[in-house]
Amino acid sequence: MDAFNYLLAPPGWTHEDPNPFTADGGYGPQWSCFRIREEADARGVNGKWPNGLFAYVVGRGGPRNLAADLADFIQYESLHGRQCIISVPADMGRAFVEQALTETPDWPTVRLDDPKWLVHSTTAQGWAAIQACGELRAQARLRREGVAMPNLGGDWLGEPADYADYIILANAGAMAPEFVVASRNANRLHTEPDTPYTPGARLFFDGHRLIRDGVIVRDGLHGAKMHDHLPLDPYLVAAVTPADLDPEGEVTAWTPKSFCVAALEYFSGVVGEPVPYEHWE
Repeated sequence: MDAFNYLLAPPGWTHEDPNPFTADGGYGPQWSCFRIREEADARGVNGKWPNGLFAYVVGRGGPRNLAADLADFIQYESLHGRQCIISVPADMGRAFVEQALTETPDWPTVRLDDPKWLVHSTTAQGWAAIQACGELRAQARLRREGVAMPNLGGDWLGEPADYADYIILANAGAMAPEFVVASRNANRLHTEPDTPYTPGARLFFDGHRLIRDGVIVRDGLHGAKMHDHLPLDPYLVAAVTPADLDPEGEVTAWTPKSFCVAALEYFSGVVGEPVPYEHWE
């Protein structure tokens, strides 16, 4: 990788502190942060904090490749003109960051830990529109085309404006895409795995083909994303709806967890291999 624009935070600094690199300690939309905490908790949290800094905070343990996530984050943020503050445990230091940037493969390379399958979930209305046009379209494009589309990430998480220019995909086993559908239905942030909601369609894509074709963008936070649009052909492997899982209509209520697990079991049968459920991924 080429050299990218980042600043290493001073010892003891956290994402909730004032900016150590500006005279007034302030942040603006040109600043972002990737922080690796000492704790082993691997669940990442991202959003805009009260001080105005957009940050991704994750513990140093867990199954994700933190070095690759860090390198992808720096590359993505640099490409979008933001100045990254990188905060890592003392024993990692700048050497860890530089090694991550040097050794992380470029985006179009299929990496050893890249999931074979990726997923995107949508409402029933959204799935009908996707089928009609033959592609997924980013929130920003849909709004330009006159579709009433709330910016969940921007309005509720404080994500940078360019995030709306991308279609977000997650690892096939992730439950998070169902939270997006539930949030759209409820018009609020909905992250309760066992609270009833109305599922739409869970769309499974060939992740490795997307990577090899060079349409994948990596930002270090999400499984993957694509700019502006994603055609169903040739990437869609299967679309799973409640009708596929419960043709007789016997299920009285779906929850994000129950629909995710059932859809994964169904998709595993389609591809002939187990696709496990990944809690909180």
